[in-house]
Formats: sequence, structure tokens, C-alpha cells
Amino acid sequence: MLALLYGTYRWVDPLPPRRFAIAAGPPATGYGDAARQYARILAGNGIHLDILDTAGGVENVDLLRDPRSGVQAALTAFGFDQPTDADNFYSLGGIFDAPIFTFYRNAEPITLFSQLQGKRVSLGKAGTGQQFLMLEVLKATNAFAPSIEIVDLDFNESINALIAGDIDVTFYPQLDTRGPVQRALATPGVRLMNVAQAEAIAKTVTGLKHVVLPRGLVSLGRDIPDSNVDLLAIRNRMLVRTDLHPALQYLLLEAMREVHRPPGPFNRLGEFPAEQPNDLPLSPTAQAFYRSGPSFWQRYTSFWLASLLNRIVFFVIPIVVALIPVVGFAPRFYRWLHVRRIDHLHRALGKVERDLDRAADRSRLGEYQKQLAEIEAAVRSLKVARPYEVDAHRLRVHLRLAQEELKQMEALLRPNGTQRSNLVEPRGVEPLTS
Repeated sequence: MLALLYGTYRWVDPLPPRRFAIAAGPPATGYGDAARQYARILAGNGIHLDILDTAGGVENVDLLRDPRSGVQAALTAFGFDQPTDADNFYSLGGIFDAPIFTFYRNAEPITLFSQLQGKRVSLGKAGTGQQFLMLEVLKATNAFAPSIEIVDLDFNESINALIAGDIDVTFYPQLDTRGPVQRALATPGVRLMNVAQAEAIAKTVTGLKHVVLPRGLVSLGRDIPDSNVDLLAIRNRMLVRTDLHPALQYLLLEAMREVHRPPGPFNRLGEFPAEQPNDLPLSPTAQAFYRSGPSFWQRYTSFWLASLLNRIVFFVIPIVVALIPVVGFAPRFYRWLHVRRIDHLHRALGKVERDLDRAADRSRLGEYQKQLAEIEAAVRSLKVARPYEVDAHRLRVHLRLAQEELKQMEALLRPNGTQRSNLVEPRGVEPLTS
């Protein structure tokens, strides 16, 4: 029985594995850096996170769709899901918005994407979410034309090519305003595009958001930029396969909160991770995480102990409750096993007593005497457990009363002044004592 319960428990709620794989993105990017921080945090709970470096969000989702890849989690952007993804994926929520800095070389300011026709443009490498989304933007704004030359460069290569004059426009996703952003803005002839239609584009192209780069945020001392700049930002999220163990989903959510909770240039404290509206359902674990927070055990115990205690609460206790009727029946069955012989002898005595009440002559007294002798022999050989000695004592009392009744019946039916008739006397049977 215990083996069956344990097997059922392991099948219904197996222990979480100690490692799983995530599709991240290129190293030293927002995705790559986040995945490595997750791995460090998960290692503190005894979980090894295998990081797959990829081209970007599109490739990450493709790997997640392929069960043979071994990938169970992926960092990706909104906007390129397939109808069947809702059957296989859960969302754990939004993790950060990556502003897209559009740098360009042009004598006149560029504020509309239609002005990019005839220019050499880097949208990012194939397989990145940015390339996919920016192509959608060019199509939505009627800017995608044969005159645009699409150059396939990674983000850092594109900055170098723009500074060198080899390309005219690059879209560079960056979470902060340091490093390459400052370097590009410090280059003579390079400008930052103020996207005039940012709000409308964000409402048209799924996966994009309108953000504002405040005046002076890049450099207060040099007043860069010298006015607020409207930008587009890629909305990023964490996806997992539906079969990823809920305990690992919870640990991943905790890591996401630790990594993405701090404020940044474009987000406030605690804004991420976020229960954002999207086209894939939040996992039940994520829903509980955002709406109820950690359980009591998760706040005050280690991950593995909390996992064990949660199993006790959600699996063992219901099993115990379900077994209460069985547990209540067991003592009754145990008692029945011990007293069924006593009850049988009580019924036999009751039958003798009823026959004595109907007896009108001495012809059958010998038969009754023989029956009582047999019952008395059975009572003497009866062995019962200590809790049922009271039941055995009652049986002896009942036997003694039946014997007395038989003696009284015999005396009433004996003729005056005569000897006892030749009734069958049981041999070797002594009166019972209490």
C-alpha cells in the first residue's frame, strides 16, 4: 500500500530536476547578461542552468518549439508567436523593455521611417527579434522598398560601420545609455532619430513600446540629448515549455525579480518582472507568483525544504483525508475479527434459551444439556486479545445464566420424590467462574 502511494506521488508530482536549459542570445547583450545572472542565482539553490548562446529571440523561440533541442526556457520578444504556441508554451511575464536607438548619417533630421529609402540600413542579424520587428515597422510605414539596402551586421559591428561611414542607419538595442550609445553620439555627423510616429507604431506593431529618452540623460554636463527623444522599445519576456516543473518556474521567477527589479533609465523600481498582457497565457505558477507572492515555506525555508513541505500540504494531506474513512473502518474490522466467534457463541446460547422457553417435557433436556456442554467447551478454549476480555467475560456470564435456566427447567419437570432421570450428563465439564 505504501509503495503504491509513493509511486502515485512520484508520478503525480515528481521531484524537480536539478538542471535545465535556456536559449539566451548573443553574449554581452541584454539577453546574454540576464541569462548568466539567472544561472548564478539558480546555482545558489542547487540548480544548474545550461545557457545556449543564439542569434536572438527568433532563434530562441524556434529552439523552444523543438522538443528535441532540450531547451525548456527562452528569452524572447513579443510579436512572432504561432497559433500552436499556446498549447506548448507558458509565459512567465515581461522582463525588460529594450529601447532601440536609431543612429543615422544625414544632413537633414530624419523623423519618419519613410525617409530611410535609398539608404544602407542595418536591422540586426538574422534570427534576432529586432530584425523581425523592424522589418514589420518598415512595412507598416511604407518604408520597405527596393531602394533600401539591408546590411546583415551584428549590433557592435553596425556601430563601427556607421562611425566609419560604411552604412547610413543602424538600429541598436541598448538597456542603458553608456558605452556604444555615448560613443555614437560623440561621433561628428551621427545623429539619434526622434521617432515622430513612435506611439502609433507601438500600437500597430505587436512587440514594440513607445518610450522617451529624457533630455540630458546621456550627458547632463553636455546636455545630450538637448531635448526629449521619442524611441521605440522591444518588449521582452520569458517563455517556458508547459512541462517545465512548477518548482523550477518559481525559482526562475525569483531570479527574474532579483535581476530586473532595480530601476533603470526606462523603468521604475519593481516594474519588472511584470504580469503583462500578451498573446500567450501566464503559467499557473506565474499567476500565483504575481498575485499572491511566495508561500510561507518559501519565505522562511530553503528551496528544497519548501518543495517538500508544499508536497506534504498539497499531496500527502489530501491522501490522509481521503483515507480517514478507511482508517475509521479499520478498528471496526479489527474488532469484528476478534469478537465474531464470541458473537457466534452468544447466538448459539440465545437459541438454546429460546428452545428452553418452549420446552414442555423432559424429552429434550438431554439434548439441550449436550448443546450447553459443547458451548462451554468452546468458551474454555476461546483466546481473545486483552481489549476484548470484557466481551469474553460477558459470554461466560451468558453461559452461566443458560446453565442455571436449564437446571431450573430440570427441577420443574422432575417428578416429586423420584430420582433424576437418566439425562445425559456432560463429563469433565465444571461450572464456569467469572
